[in-house]
Amino acid sequence: MAHDTIYGTLTAVRQRHRGQRVIEGVSWGLLGGSLTALPFLIIHLISGLGGSGLGGWNPWMLFALLAVSGMFLGAVIGWMLPLTPHGAARCVDRHYRFKDRILTALHFLPKAESTLMERLQLEDARRHAEQVDPRAVLPYRLPQNFSWSLGVTLLAFAICLLSPFFNKHQAFAAVERLPEVVSAVEILREDLIEKMDELAEENPDEQEIKELADRLKELLAQLDESANDRKESLGTLSEMESAIRAAMAAFQLESIDVSMKELAEAFSAAEATRSAGQAIKEGNYSKAADELEKIDSDSMSRQERRTVSEQMRQAADAMNRRGQQSLMQTTLKMAEALENNNPSQCKEGACELAGECRKQSLRKGICEGLGAKLALLALCKSDCNGGQCQGSGNNGGQDTSRSDSPTNNWGTGAAGNPTSGEETNLDGSRQRQDLTGMVGSAGNSEYETLSSSEASQEVSGREFREAFQEFRKMSEAVLETEPIPLGQRQMIRRYFESIRPSDDGE
Repeated sequence: MAHDTIYGTLTAVRQRHRGQRVIEGVSWGLLGGSLTALPFLIIHLISGLGGSGLGGWNPWMLFALLAVSGMFLGAVIGWMLPLTPHGAARCVDRHYRFKDRILTALHFLPKAESTLMERLQLEDARRHAEQVDPRAVLPYRLPQNFSWSLGVTLLAFAICLLSPFFNKHQAFAAVERLPEVVSAVEILREDLIEKMDELAEENPDEQEIKELADRLKELLAQLDESANDRKESLGTLSEMESAIRAAMAAFQLESIDVSMKELAEAFSAAEATRSAGQAIKEGNYSKAADELEKIDSDSMSRQERRTVSEQMRQAADAMNRRGQQSLMQTTLKMAEALENNNPSQCKEGACELAGECRKQSLRKGICEGLGAKLALLALCKSDCNGGQCQGSGNNGGQDTSRSDSPTNNWGTGAAGNPTSGEETNLDGSRQRQDLTGMVGSAGNSEYETLSSSEASQEVSGREFREAFQEFRKMSEAVLETEPIPLGQRQMIRRYFESIRPSDDGE
């Protein structure tokens, strides 16, 4: 009975003591975190470096991170510090002036057998322990260093509040999103990310395309977040270009083309394989795959099989040096079948080579599409650079104002926007005439009638939107396939953006 009463009382006192230590640890942690953040905040305030002065960190984020981390660390340390029942007993005896009754009872409790005097002392300690209130023994108090912690924290808080006033230019730049970058994000989301997702779905065996699509999504999100920083946005666009180029390089198209041409030379030694070799030389891999599947080794003489097999082994050695293990094994399989005069194995090897040809043809098509995406990224980078020049007053090809001085800039500012820019001054006398057609004249013609009624306006608006979508798709197809200069690409895109139908159908 005495054992449970005394230990229960001391346990409650220890819990109060542990809670007080957690409070003290949080106070010390807040003081340490605020002191750590204070030098960085002062440098940020005086130098006016803005976000770049803290390595891209926001002052509020830095202060909050260090302060919260310090408080968490202090709380953990305060909780983990050891507490013994003897310390709690001393606190109880000191507060209630029990003359070490509880502390003495702790020495008697572990004994298995006790004397009459010890039992009397334990009973006396039990009666006194029943009167103990843990909240009175150890009330929660503010730590002695709380005033210092509060002062340093308020100072850091004040610096964070004053920081935007000392860095007005940077604070404005942090909020303002550059329209060139925002436009690039929208274009890339529609013309790059969606197309890459479609490409990954159409080619599930090409793991590089799936990884590239995921990487481009991450970079596009990063570009959207850094839309207020032109330099960082250009760096992100360069990372997109590097990712696409790395994916194209992983296909080893040029190296495999060389190996395929060596195979074509080997196939030219026999009449049965000559047509497949000719198709490979011409780069028509789809036709080559069809011809390879038609190869019949029974129609080849022994000398032809030996010659083709030897040359295929030489080509396989070159493939091994280039690291083309899959193509090398397929080539060796067919070469061995020709050498051993095994028609079934030869047919199987020829079909596998046909698969390699189709894979090469497919990857060439993929890389052509990726090349068009590289041109799109170059256009976005050019647009961002043009916007920067415009802001600096150098007319980076975007200014529509007139200038009589010679320049090497693009001059596409007004060309892609039919609603802005100065009108062309055409010298000479001009006359305006209204031409009317003749009723009943021969010939075919196309016309469209628009009326002012609400129903007709709805129909004409829908037809205009459909025509806009149709011609825009046609222009995008041409932009992706034709080698059009970047300046003209930008002009075409801006033209279609300027005539885009509004949501209300006007």
